[in-house]
Amino acid sequence: MANEQATKAQRVDAFKVAFITASTIFIMGYVNALALHTNQLAAMVTPQTGNVVWMGLNPAFGEWSRFLSNLALFFSFVFGCGFSFLNRNLFKNRTSQFFFGWALFALPVALFPFYTAYINSHVAFFAMGLSAGFGVGFFRQMYHLDINNAMATGSVRFLGVTFADAFVKKNKKEAFSLLIFSICVFVFALGAFLFGIMWSLDNPNAYGTVGNIASFTNLNPEAVGLSSFVNITLIVICILPCLCAPKNNVG
Repeated sequence: MANEQATKAQRVDAFKVAFITASTIFIMGYVNALALHTNQLAAMVTPQTGNVVWMGLNPAFGEWSRFLSNLALFFSFVFGCGFSFLNRNLFKNRTSQFFFGWALFALPVALFPFYTAYINSHVAFFAMGLSAGFGVGFFRQMYHLDINNAMATGSVRFLGVTFADAFVKKNKKEAFSLLIFSICVFVFALGAFLFGIMWSLDNPNAYGTVGNIASFTNLNPEAVGLSSFVNITLIVICILPCLCAPKNNVG
């Protein structure tokens, strides 16, 4: 009986880790869609490849303000990753450790609609970079697989790798990994999809068609108010994963 209870507790704990990781991926997808189509940011805030490219291009074009935003995003992301690595075991209590990490990751995101009108774009990029760095550092493991939860690039890469292992090299054990990485890509895209739906609900008459992709040109989610579907949904999806906070007496 004791062994059965321990096994059940381990399964529950593994599910919570997977759900929390998937939640960070989902939130990242949602936030990137929000940032990309928010006038103050107008760029994705977690993929560093594009950001580094613009770090090189913007000075060449004399876009020094944008270059400062690139630097703010770059250094805050690096700092967030390093800080979370150094403090990944700050608390012996697993519940306390979870809420410490989740607060650092989720608060800059969930509160973005409240402070965005009072800060400039450089500070906004810095806050989003910190959030992404903390998210990568604290929550990127799903069923013992190291998941890139801040962007889909790593997961897409592993789609090819695990597919080759599973179906070319006939390593059937990798079929499960292929499934997990497929889910990661889908969940990231699903977060962006939910943002599109919520913005459409806030702006049902945009361009005469709900969900018309052309309507995403120059949209400004914060302009519709704090009680918008976009902003309320953002807060909800940042709070829900807290229901799966790990218990200190598990593991």
